[in-house]
Amino acid sequence: MTPLKSNYMMSYQGVIPLGEGFRLSEDDLISLKIDIKNYPNVIKPYMIGRDLVQRHQKKWIVDFFGLSIEEARDQHPSLYQRILEQVKPLRDQNNRKSRQENWWLFGENAPKLRDAISGLSRFIVTPDTSKFKPFVFVDGKLLPDVQLYSIVSSDAWILAILESTIHQSWIFKVGPTLEDRRRWKPAIVFHPFPFPDPTPEQKQKIRELGDRLDTHRKQVQAAHPDITITGMYNLLEKLRAGTPFSELDRAYNNRALVSTLNQIHDELDTAVFAAYGWQDLAGKHNPEIDETILERLVALNAERAAEERNGHIRWLRPEYQAPTQIQSTQIALPGIDIEPEAVIIPVEQQKWPPQPKAQLAAIRDLLRTSSGEWTVLQIANQFTGKNTQKKLAAIAENLDRLQWFGVVIDREDASITYWQYAELQQTA
Repeated sequence: MTPLKSNYMMSYQGVIPLGEGFRLSEDDLISLKIDIKNYPNVIKPYMIGRDLVQRHQKKWIVDFFGLSIEEARDQHPSLYQRILEQVKPLRDQNNRKSRQENWWLFGENAPKLRDAISGLSRFIVTPDTSKFKPFVFVDGKLLPDVQLYSIVSSDAWILAILESTIHQSWIFKVGPTLEDRRRWKPAIVFHPFPFPDPTPEQKQKIRELGDRLDTHRKQVQAAHPDITITGMYNLLEKLRAGTPFSELDRAYNNRALVSTLNQIHDELDTAVFAAYGWQDLAGKHNPEIDETILERLVALNAERAAEERNGHIRWLRPEYQAPTQIQSTQIALPGIDIEPEAVIIPVEQQKWPPQPKAQLAAIRDLLRTSSGEWTVLQIANQFTGKNTQKKLAAIAENLDRLQWFGVVIDREDASITYWQYAELQQTA
């Protein structure tokens, strides 16, 4: 099946700390004399996969991403010393030189995820591996672990589609499994998945049901901390299969409100089937419809791929995925006048723009000044300011975007990636 551009840049894996010393419990915050309600911005709430489906235990993590070693040491001395003592000895033994040298940073910092969730009040997460595949909103300030995949949207209509029988059936049919547990791999499960094209009224109804589902589960867990997502859906599975409840099941249902959860899912499925125009499948939980769902989704994937080849892309989050428009193989940015044929050679370093859109335009214009190839570091050196991890990550992310739109091309040689403006390749 064809990966769809509409789903591009919408799902990312979380960070890999690579050092237990990064992780903080509530007791750690107290011992470090850090106010749990007013902690510094290098401490972030943190979640692993087990927290989502089992009992959630509050966690935090020390995150020096974007800071040099000197900045981390001078601005946050007590946290720096913790990482020095508890992380550096382990990282000194790591086989990867970059992880040895950048020991105060995570093993994998997930810069693309950070960019994607920047400014969002909330976003969606799901565990990499789990018996059931729940999708849950988390606070926009939270930093997810590698065991979690993020779907970078605050819109509940997307959560609702992912929770629907249509998408859950798709995961089971096309996604990989580990024993009896489903795995979430975006390249296999998410990128080819065709979302419906609902009317505004349909989308709003689906959105409301998505919010109701997310709120219902969180209210239950807030009232009963021992209730888990896995426990809810184990009982829901029994309910849908018509298996008689035991006394323990009935007691659990009275607290977990699984019958209400089932009702919300039924209403959500009815709305989502209608959005796809597949009302004939609504109200059926029989596994026999899985094959029908798969056949229809495969056909819809082919239709959407053909649309995208003709330039029609149904972006899930257009303001983030496609903040610019391509005109004659170059990107036009609102408020920026472009003379297509003008090629200006910079004579001195340019100011590094603070805004993402302006950064994208500046990198594009820089590459247009030369038919040669550029590395990320060479590009960074053309702009004022220190070449911080954050700056380098932003350049790499924008190069990926420009490549996606066909504006630049890349070439790898000896593990170094070189970038070149596409129109000027033939003159090199």
